Amino acid sequence: MASRHLLGTSGSRIGQARMVFGRSRRLSVRVAHLFCMDTAQLHCDNIDTLEAVLTLGELAARLGVPAQTLYDLRSQGRGPRGFRVGRQLRFRLGEVEAWLRRLEDDDAGRHPAGGSR
Repeated sequence: MASRHLLGTSGSRIGQARMVFGRSRRLSVRVAHLFCMDTAQLHCDNIDTLEAVLTLGELAARLGVPAQTLYDLRSQGRGPRGFRVGRQLRFRLGEVEAWLRRLEDDDAGRHPAGGSR
């Protein structure tokens, strides 16, 4: 019985500590994100300023290449900059345009205009 009493006593103290820490933590986590949040501005202003984003399949279709080509270029460090949303790759239209300009510039450096064959 003595061991039962000790276990019961320590259990109640731990339970009280959890309750006190749990409440303060939940309150701080619940409120902390609200200090810098302005839902009216977020909803109205930022939606219009989002840049167009393409999926890997959309980008491959626009460029007329297989999706595997884009995967291969990215693994070699020569592909467009992208990011993942979940498991899927996305590409900002501005990043794709910058990547295409770099490809054009590199190609122009290898094959100067007006050169003979």
